[in-house]
Amino acid sequence: MVREAKVHTTVLVAQGILMIALGLALFWVRSTMTNILFEATGCIVAVLLTAAGLLLIGVIDCIGGLALHRGHRRELHFYLFFAALAMGAGLFLWVSPWGSVQLLTVLAGLQGLIWGGWDLRFASHLRDHPRERKALRFLGAFTLVLGVLLVIGMEFTSRGALLLLATYVTYIGVQILMIGLYIYRSWKKVLPSGTHGGPLVETKLN
Repeated sequence: MVREAKVHTTVLVAQGILMIALGLALFWVRSTMTNILFEATGCIVAVLLTAAGLLLIGVIDCIGGLALHRGHRRELHFYLFFAALAMGAGLFLWVSPWGSVQLLTVLAGLQGLIWGGWDLRFASHLRDHPRERKALRFLGAFTLVLGVLLVIGMEFTSRGALLLLATYVTYIGVQILMIGLYIYRSWKKVLPSGTHGGPLVETKLN
């Protein structure tokens, strides 16, 4: 159980840091879009950065799935499914002529609506943890609001849509990172004293 928690924590922390970095990079790209030429170039760069981020997320999921024990087939399938989904989306954005910032915002918005709904649903099961329940309710409601704004981002200018996208990606990255650190703190408490001094990323494939 501890091994699986370490794997989940490592995956979440890595993906959280990656998404925060991607969000900050998108903020920077938006700041360079000061004229028509730079705006067109910035849109292309934003799409390619997002595609690369999705590909890296898929790679991290693959590594996480393979780091699990062989008996955890369900979790392995879970990781590989989301790895294939992320890498497929990344490859589509990388090679597709229809890739645009507005399309990215709509896709992110749909993901935000699903994520926010999951937060609210999960919060309803935390009756014995009132603090976590309130936090998840707030995060779920905020994510749903962001999701709605992103879905209607097709009507925004490229700079406006990119601002929403960068905000959402950074926010989700922070949330994923917090979840990973929460899991790390939880499993660290159950270990005997002196057995958890190794690095966080210490996971073996065998």
